[in-house]
Amino acid sequence: METWVVSLSEMGREDVDLAGGKGANLGELVKAGMNVPPGFVVTAPAYLHALEQAGVRDRLREQSEQASRSESPTGAGEMRAMVHRVPVPPELREAIVGAYAAMGNGVAVAVRSSATAEDSKDTSFAGMNATFTNVVGAAALIDALQRCWASVFGDRVVSY
Repeated sequence: METWVVSLSEMGREDVDLAGGKGANLGELVKAGMNVPPGFVVTAPAYLHALEQAGVRDRLREQSEQASRSESPTGAGEMRAMVHRVPVPPELREAIVGAYAAMGNGVAVAVRSSATAEDSKDTSFAGMNATFTNVVGAAALIDALQRCWASVFGDRVVSY
């Protein structure tokens, strides 16, 4: 089984491919003894697993490649809607809800993107993907996660 949910305390700079820059850097801050609120990362393999299980990964790849050759974000709305409809597979939902429950009862969390290719020497997607704060409860967490995943296909992101 893939690693789908990882505590920030287990993350480090070597985990960018798994957790993205924000997740990996937060892990480094934890390791350095900085005051970082507890949290966890839903990994890139978890996202890809959900897309694969829903049968949309190849279609999204094709539409993304087509959009990248266009001068306008053609199809971005359709791709966002497709991803937003992707159900979180039961085994992944269980892992996410379990990690959330371990943080305590009714804890408010933030859900934000930490894409693995978000910031590189050639690109910076800073601020382009949605962030959701003060998310409380398992159902709200899963909904915010799906909306965050969908924001990867925002008009600005696709045209960029």
